[in-house]
Amino acid sequence: MTSTPLTDRYITAVVRGVPEKQRTDLEKELRASLADAIDDRMAAGADAKTAEHDAILELGDPIELTARYTGRPLTLIGPVLYADWRRLLTVLEFIVVPIVFAALVVVGIVRGDTPGGVIGGAVWTAFSVAVQLAFWVTATFALIERTPSMARKKLVPWTPDMLPETSAKLTSRTEFVVESTLAALVITALLLSPLVSPFTDADGTLIPFFDPWIWRSWLIVPLVAVPLLQVGANALKLRGRWTLPLAVGATAVDIAGAVVIIVLGATDHLLNHDFFVAAGWPLEAVGVVNVVVIVVGALAIATSAWENIRSVRAV
Repeated sequence: MTSTPLTDRYITAVVRGVPEKQRTDLEKELRASLADAIDDRMAAGADAKTAEHDAILELGDPIELTARYTGRPLTLIGPVLYADWRRLLTVLEFIVVPIVFAALVVVGIVRGDTPGGVIGGAVWTAFSVAVQLAFWVTATFALIERTPSMARKKLVPWTPDMLPETSAKLTSRTEFVVESTLAALVITALLLSPLVSPFTDADGTLIPFFDPWIWRSWLIVPLVAVPLLQVGANALKLRGRWTLPLAVGATAVDIAGAVVIIVLGATDHLLNHDFFVAAGWPLEAVGVVNVVVIVVGALAIATSAWENIRSVRAV
């Protein structure tokens, strides 16, 4: 059978995706195969145009046919590397994005930006970072998938030692009791601070241990709400009712609490200077506490993100 434009177009579409040194042999093979298939259909009574169309249709999508000849994957991330890709992307998204968000919020507040601008800018930048992480991690794994020397190898061989704890062990009863007790103590101290103090000023007004700015700025609300929500999250973990949406919500709550603490330390609004003066304590201690609070808050963000990732994988 003589060559037709339809056959030429199909063969060109197939061979353009294979290495140049293979194209001549592949073209000959395809033309011979198509010619035989067309002749068989014409012998069965089909006209030439229909026989050619059906023979090409039977060979299928030229992209898929090229992939079969070259051994290239037709998936962006294949089954060999999928688990590695998912683990790495999950860890990065849960750790890097919250840290970026918290850092931007703290920097914006310290600079004196408006609350709306701070939150809006932090959310947008954190979202952009999340998208960039997803793109570049996926692009890297797609490139590895198409590298012959690495395409059939797992990057991190799996072993039973990598298995996470079961949901029942995410939070023990002892841990739950201890953390709940600490939360109750923190909330009690914050709420009683304006009402209970061994010192008063010249007018007889109580001098609270914590900076009164905490109440004037309404930051007392998240400082009380966050520990309560954390206790609720631990209760759900203890009962084995932990899911990805809950883990994301718990991470957001932990980040909010850590950001508030960091902001109070960075702006020197955590401890009341007047209390230290009245007690005869060195004011330098306030600066030390602020630094410690900032460091602890930053570590709390990373730790919370990691623990929630681990807990989700255990469900």
